[in-house]
Amino acid sequence: MQMSAEQTPASRPQPIKSAQRMLYLDNLRLSFTFLVILHHICLTYAADSGWYFYQHLYDPFTNLVLNILMGVGRTWVLACFFLISGYFTPGSLDRKGTRAFIKDRFIRIGIPLAIFALFIRPTIVYLLKWETLSPQYSYLTNIFLMKNAAPGPAWFLEVLLVFSLVYAAWKAAARPTRREKREGLPFPGNGIIVISIIVLAAFTFVMRIYLPSEKQIFHLRLGNYAEYVAFFFTGILAYRNQWLDKLTDVIGRQWTVITLAAVCVYIFFIVQSWSAGESLSFLRGGLSLKTLAATYVGTFIAVGSSISLTYLFRTFLNGQPGIVRSMAQDAYAAFIFHSPVIIAVTWYARNSLLGYPFVKFISVFIIGTVLTFLVCHYFIRKIPYAKKVL
Repeated sequence: MQMSAEQTPASRPQPIKSAQRMLYLDNLRLSFTFLVILHHICLTYAADSGWYFYQHLYDPFTNLVLNILMGVGRTWVLACFFLISGYFTPGSLDRKGTRAFIKDRFIRIGIPLAIFALFIRPTIVYLLKWETLSPQYSYLTNIFLMKNAAPGPAWFLEVLLVFSLVYAAWKAAARPTRREKREGLPFPGNGIIVISIIVLAAFTFVMRIYLPSEKQIFHLRLGNYAEYVAFFFTGILAYRNQWLDKLTDVIGRQWTVITLAAVCVYIFFIVQSWSAGESLSFLRGGLSLKTLAATYVGTFIAVGSSISLTYLFRTFLNGQPGIVRSMAQDAYAAFIFHSPVIIAVTWYARNSLLGYPFVKFISVFIIGTVLTFLVCHYFIRKIPYAKKVL
């Protein structure tokens, strides 16, 4: 691929040492953990499905803001999470070899998944619904007989484990290619990126005609999986071809502007439909022009945010003051164990007088996030052998 006139040597990112380069990626993963916590608190106060405990705030402004946060967040946060996970997968496989890699994946992903599915989620359901459960059933009976054992929010770990195993199997069966022995592919140009968005959005739109993103099969929302698969394996390509080093400041700035424009358009869709009293279900799938437009704009946000945030974090957030370093180390544990903490906070705050509903939402988010990281840092990760898993 020819370098454009704008991609002068001066616009190329300066080489970054490996240890330093990891800082902004760790910070990016930490920010995704914050956003996952934020999304689940939004579900508490502005949704009626997809979570465990609900308390509608009945304030039009707050409900609109929460629906905007949920709607925009769904377009990109988990896709970028899969991208970063894919980026770290091939290096781990190369260092450890196939057997050790698979063992490590089952320890680092399989054990937390099992803990959440077999203990944390059933306990949450049991405590929140114990008044409606049949008294003759024991705690364990309610877990297994009542089908309360499920991944819940930890579905991400289930899918990531499958993706990792598929990649390990493919890598073990494939022979090294000449391309892997060369320097690697250049960072995709804008034309290739736009074509990729068009193709990916088309696949996503067609899948969501039959599998709207709220429809679950075996606890998985399969309508989103064209995007998740694409982002995970793009992360692998990014690692193999050193695309994070090859991302120029010019492309980073361009896609920051494009992404912000796409977010504004997506927010317009939500506000317009909300003002007209229409359902926002068109954002999640169906056969309509509004769904088609929202799918394409959402895909621009997903792809654009992965480029723009990589550029922004590399440029402005490539350091870790003490508290940020500690929180980055606890981010994986916080991702797994935040659910019971924020459910406890929202449950205890259900009758509290925190003033305006939006103030209550912000207060609960701050308190829930702080408590989550404190519990993970001072309790969860102090459990023997926990640091080998978390």
